[in-house]
Amino acid sequence: MHHHHELLLITNKIKKFSSLSAYTARFAARLKFSMHTFSTLPVEILHRIMDHQNEQTLFCSMHNVCRRLNEILSSYERYRTLTKLDLSSNRIGAEGTRHIGDALPTNMTLTKLDLSSNQIGAEGTRHIGDALPTNMTLTKLDLSSNQIGAEGARHIGDALPTNMTLTKLDLSSNQIGAEGAQLIEDALDRNASVNMV
Repeated sequence: MHHHHELLLITNKIKKFSSLSAYTARFAARLKFSMHTFSTLPVEILHRIMDHQNEQTLFCSMHNVCRRLNEILSSYERYRTLTKLDLSSNRIGAEGTRHIGDALPTNMTLTKLDLSSNQIGAEGTRHIGDALPTNMTLTKLDLSSNQIGAEGARHIGDALPTNMTLTKLDLSSNQIGAEGAQLIEDALDRNASVNMV
């Protein structure tokens, strides 16, 4: 029953990204069919399955499902060397951004993340903002054209003073207004490393 629950989690997470890849949707269906055996498969077999997944599925859907899968991911070469992730213009929305935010705090490889033009809104920005204080590798973050507004700017502004690695941040075309701009400016005053793009 425990394995069934873990694999239900991963199947649901992968379905959230089904619009990104037709293969992802098929993979989710196969997972549902073989839930009783997936989490007990040898590492080598799981690595083979991961070979067929795209980078966004690896990063967003396979992370934080269960401890064993996290351990296997950490030894998987494509995940260990993943430094740039471009998810721009993928309609991931706030829900998809939540999975990204879940993976960011413990990821030790990603340095550049592009989430531009995804309609993540203020809620999606909150998921990213919540992850920034504990992420220790991300240096470039692009959140442009996401309709985050002043509220989204607040979420990012709250996170900036405690983030030690981010150096480039793009919040252009987000209708943050004067209030949002002031919030970001105040946050930048407390974080000398970040430059707005």
